[in-house]
Amino acid sequence: MNGRVLSMRNLSCGYAPDVPVLSSISLDISAGGLICILGRNGVGKTTLFRTLLGSLPPLGGEVLLDGQNLFAMSRRARAEKIAYVPQSHDPPFAFTAFDIVLMGRAGLLPAVSPPSKNDKGRAREAMETLGIAHLAGRPYTALSGGERQMVLIARALCQGAQYLLLDEPAANLDVANQMRVLGVLRDLADAGCGVAFTSHDPGHALALDAEVVAIRSREDLVSGRASDILDSALAEALYGVRAQVVTARDEKRGRDVKAFVSFPD
Repeated sequence: MNGRVLSMRNLSCGYAPDVPVLSSISLDISAGGLICILGRNGVGKTTLFRTLLGSLPPLGGEVLLDGQNLFAMSRRARAEKIAYVPQSHDPPFAFTAFDIVLMGRAGLLPAVSPPSKNDKGRAREAMETLGIAHLAGRPYTALSGGERQMVLIARALCQGAQYLLLDEPAANLDVANQMRVLGVLRDLADAGCGVAFTSHDPGHALALDAEVVAIRSREDLVSGRASDILDSALAEALYGVRAQVVTARDEKRGRDVKAFVSFPD
């Protein structure tokens, strides 16, 4: 797995050439890496992901996928390497959870070809990996928010990609499901995936002690280990709130952990 990396070099992205949303981004998502991208609404987190997925052409700079120009690769070649987990997903029909996971193979199949026995096996394996095999026959629309999020992550795993991009994977979940999803992200990175996810909550980055890319403005990014750079000053710069980073003892694991506490004005 050494040498696998998704690299952005002086990348500018946006919707109009003369009005970039983000400029001069240089960032590596390495195999086994876990990166949390923080920033306010509208700062460009989703725009960055859309560019990496090929949905938006870059306005400048380059993206290298394992040393190759990402935008010179075919759609299928990109799909074999990069998977995306959206913040929400509302299918038009009541597909089963298994059907949703199996859709992860769609971009890898020849046109109008049905999924093979191997494809279905990959879908079952992905659900088993995440501990949601029992949801296979249930309608996706009848699942809870946490269950839906796990199904979408399983769909990305079924795709077999080496890099996972997740847009607010813990949004709108209760605390227990947030921690479950974050734990899955850590497990995926430990297994060798390159994982990058966006969040509005700096506490998520601290819980994982992930690498952080904090977007303060179009050209103003701060990066580093969460436990090293996340403090009250950065929180105020990012979100305009009063906040404090506190340390607590995790007796179960015998270690100190940091947490993010914000205060109402």
